[in-house]
Amino acid sequence: MMTAQMEGATKGSLHVPTYERAVRAENVKAMFRRWRIAQSTELVDQRVIARWFPGQRNLLELLAVLAEEEVMKLADCSLPLFSLLIHPSLMPATSAPLVQPGEFEAANRHEAFMALASRVDSIKTSFAEGCVLYDLALPDAVHIRRFGPHELWDIAANPGLVMFPVASDHYFEVAATRDLSSSQKSQLMTMSKRSKNSIH
Repeated sequence: MMTAQMEGATKGSLHVPTYERAVRAENVKAMFRRWRIAQSTELVDQRVIARWFPGQRNLLELLAVLAEEEVMKLADCSLPLFSLLIHPSLMPATSAPLVQPGEFEAANRHEAFMALASRVDSIKTSFAEGCVLYDLALPDAVHIRRFGPHELWDIAANPGLVMFPVASDHYFEVAATRDLSSSQKSQLMTMSKRSKNSIH
């Protein structure tokens, strides 16, 4: 059912600009990844949660009581709800890791890769608009713009490259409890956005 909802949301957004479809897809995938963890009956060490989902305890607690339809509504925003810290020191790995990554690490790498690819595609399409949309500093945007998919995949293996919400807890609480349009949620996101460094 969840897959059908995600596909339906994608088809329903075909009339919107490509960059907005990419943002919405990222929001939906990131939100559902966290929802699945919040809904899991398996006991996950809180240190693991803090490691791979920094600053997201309140969000995970909220997602634990939401149904699929509510999560989809929560993710329905034309602005990125999550971000990751990009900086010029991020470089492709020179050698393959010797240890097979665990479940959380592998999922994080895939999520980080997709996020990097979306940002590179956006700034290659329109540098200025991409920087504004994803809140990228000029040096960081210039740095990642030069990498191709294989290099981005290598960079995504960096264990320090994790996604965190730029939407505040207030955004998630209001968006989850009120019947807001996508436009209203985007406006709310703009007003309640938090600093990238607020979780560190």
